[in-house]
Amino acid sequence: MFNLKFSRIALLGGTMLLASPLVAQDSGALIDLLVKKGIVTDQEAENLRADLSRDFANNTSAGKLDLSSTDVSFKLSGDLRMRYEYNDQVPELATGAAALNNETSRQRFRFRLNGDVLLQKGWSAGFALETAQTSDSANQTFTGAADDYGIFLARAYIGWQPNLNWNFVLGKQKNPMYATDMRWDPDISPQGASEIYKYFTGAKDTFEIRAMQHIMQDNNEQVAGPLGRDTWLFEQQAVYTHWFSPENLSNAIFALGYSAYNQSNIPSTATVTPTNSPINSAAYVGSVRAQDYLTFAGEVNWANVRGEGTGFKVYWDSSYNTTGATRAYRVYGLNPALFSKGSTAWLAGIGYSYGTGKVQGDYSAKLDYRSVGVTATDPNTNDSDWALSKLNEKGWKLALSYNVNDFTNFNVTYFDTQILQKGMTFSLGNLDKSQELLVDLVVKF
Repeated sequence: MFNLKFSRIALLGGTMLLASPLVAQDSGALIDLLVKKGIVTDQEAENLRADLSRDFANNTSAGKLDLSSTDVSFKLSGDLRMRYEYNDQVPELATGAAALNNETSRQRFRFRLNGDVLLQKGWSAGFALETAQTSDSANQTFTGAADDYGIFLARAYIGWQPNLNWNFVLGKQKNPMYATDMRWDPDISPQGASEIYKYFTGAKDTFEIRAMQHIMQDNNEQVAGPLGRDTWLFEQQAVYTHWFSPENLSNAIFALGYSAYNQSNIPSTATVTPTNSPINSAAYVGSVRAQDYLTFAGEVNWANVRGEGTGFKVYWDSSYNTTGATRAYRVYGLNPALFSKGSTAWLAGIGYSYGTGKVQGDYSAKLDYRSVGVTATDPNTNDSDWALSKLNEKGWKLALSYNVNDFTNFNVTYFDTQILQKGMTFSLGNLDKSQELLVDLVVKF
């Protein structure tokens, strides 16, 4: 079975490479079909796409974009999203006064453009442009009497991969850490340096050590003490990926990590941004001390559970602040006698999918429940949509996606949260309950 499958892959790959000047620009649907039928893995498909693009660029005039001789490939991609957003917030009150509902209904859009350059000798570079300055959202609200909107630099990085084992990146980059949006908003592009060491075990299994040094704020060194130190976030992970068999697309991922800040401060001036581009949702301005997180995340994926192209997954995430009590008392000013819990956060979810989300008719559904203590995660990096980035919350997230065609997705996301410890009026944990509905139409190119 394995020899037969390998022969089919080799024959197909060889045929497509020989004919690449003709099919390189039109092979995406065929490759996606091979993935859906389980003939090739996602990684094998990406390698084949790269080979076809490289051969097309090197052997046809149409495939060249007047690149320099050092470039191997240059890829432009992006998306345009139209969104309807509704949210309803009820703040927590320390007294028995009547609750106040804060409702928001707005029409928004997001534009992103990505450029990724693969250079010779293992070097790479890239950039990304988007329509908002805040790191956790590129959304713009349609407003301003039809005024125009700005474009901001979301990523700018240089990478070097000397061999299959090592990878180094400098600059504002894609997040190299494995995590759910309970800890890391997927819109955030960290800035600084990252290093990954990958060790291959068995036929397909990998063990990785990932590290990131993320600079959050450049402070004035002439000021004495923590207020004058630059703010750095350090995160490390050990990530193990196990494939159930060489020919099986089912796998399991386990990521154990540690995350901590240096003794520093984020001043209020760091979050001042233009009108219509508010600061990160619930981002904390002030001391970053006493954030020492032990983390454990992962997922188990079963492929072809109800026929070819179907998949079922179980995923989780967790965080424990070993210095949570200190942060609650010393930084947040909470009374430990009243608010004794809050150092732990956890998430558990399930998902079902048909296809890879790249072909017309593909669809997916995900549902998770999470509980986030008031000192259990970093409000500067967590999801800006779930509970509007607030802590001291528990609740659900439902995400549905359907491919209208090969390049257009229709997505619906719903959040419902409630407060964990009542009576807390501290700004990061004062949301009694919230609901949010996001309806998106996304065109990718």
